[in-house]
Amino acid sequence: MRTEEEKVTQAPLTIILGGKSFEVKPLVIRDSRAWRKKAADLLGDVPKYAKTNTDNPDEFKVAMNAMMSTAPDAIIDLVFEYARDLNREEIETIATDAEIGVAFSKIMEVAFPLAKSLAGKGL
Repeated sequence: MRTEEEKVTQAPLTIILGGKSFEVKPLVIRDSRAWRKKAADLLGDVPKYAKTNTDNPDEFKVAMNAMMSTAPDAIIDLVFEYARDLNREEIETIATDAEIGVAFSKIMEVAFPLAKSLAGKGL
């Protein structure tokens, strides 16, 4: 959880990939708009796959491919689109999926502060 001071001063996030710490600068509003849209589109697809069952093997296969392959790859893409200064080629040879998952969670916290504010207001 970031402190108010870290938020106000635009302090970089610290993420760990391949056991190494990296700093990621929060995107400014202009640059974050397209990124937030991509993240929202990806997350918006999750419910349609979550309701799939094994009654239709073809639909199940599509859902499993999306959940197990396509979505994780899209999350990796989003991490590197947000963390523009990271050397993707190098990091993909040392980082784990679990580390990317934690990094994505930290980025989401920074990228969607207004959504959290709206949710707190009951909107």
